[in-house]
Amino acid sequence: MNQTLISDRGSTESLRPRIVVQVSIIRGVGTVRSPACLLVMLMVTVLGCTDGTTPPAGSAPTTGQTSTAPESAPQSAQPQKAEAEVDFRAGIDQATAFAADQGLSVSIAVIDRVLGEEIANGPAADTSTFGASLVKVFLADNLLHRQRAGEFQLSEQDRALLETMLIGSDDTATDSLYGRFGGAEMVREVAQRYQLPSVMPTNQAGFWELTTLSARGVARYYDRLLSRTPMADRDYIVDLLRRSMEVASDGFNQFFGLPNALPGQTLAIKQGWMCCPRDSSYLHTTGIVGTDNRYTVAILTTDPGVFSTAYSTSVLDQIAAFVFPPGSVAE
Repeated sequence: MNQTLISDRGSTESLRPRIVVQVSIIRGVGTVRSPACLLVMLMVTVLGCTDGTTPPAGSAPTTGQTSTAPESAPQSAQPQKAEAEVDFRAGIDQATAFAADQGLSVSIAVIDRVLGEEIANGPAADTSTFGASLVKVFLADNLLHRQRAGEFQLSEQDRALLETMLIGSDDTATDSLYGRFGGAEMVREVAQRYQLPSVMPTNQAGFWELTTLSARGVARYYDRLLSRTPMADRDYIVDLLRRSMEVASDGFNQFFGLPNALPGQTLAIKQGWMCCPRDSSYLHTTGIVGTDNRYTVAILTTDPGVFSTAYSTSVLDQIAAFVFPPGSVAE
């Protein structure tokens, strides 16, 4: 059985999954790679689920639990000023129920860095899923960390690629950096440095979008980026995420979810979209919310049985609005 996969990669390639299902991968609607790449066949394995959880599934997740989770608790910085308190537990419960009604599985995690609290939708927040373009933040972090350690000095061209990779979610830039600076080892280094066991690099060479991660892991990554990373590198990454373009390099409108739920707010976002590994499409909205970086958030969705570019962006808008209702974040 052949399925098409469309993601935020700007190319078309062929992919042969495990033994059971043959999947043709089409990454994005932008540039097409060389014919040689189009004929690449590889075995898609089920990437290991972290922390004892199961792969993405269509069933509705458990809701409304505060974390005691596999990854160590958030270590908050001292943000500038607290906004009005938000009932994240109620909002996340509503968001999870709404997603289930729409046929989506959703994983949600929010960290309030003022209160030092983490709120998530139970075990679903630890469910392993494909990260798509979310991995691009890890790659940028790894490059800056290694440069600071003296391993190399990024050229002007490579720094431009790094910026394009984050601001425009550019896949060609990502392919270049991932291919030349270590590939899966770049992801592994970030996961180890930030103590993120849910972040697992793919064993499929070149397919960075098949990196797996969890909502809780992504929210904790942003929190630890803010509190542990040297100021210059931290501010550089956050600034690039705040400058994310509305239309990505492949022509996809990446202002869905958090940007639409929080119009006019200061957001450092990284989005992801991909179809169709494991016979599903994936749509993620994540980032850092507020001028004081008070909240870090990850909302990851899986839409089982959907094999098209008709991503449920409007559903993501509503899910994000349940988590952050109007007026919940003050500038």
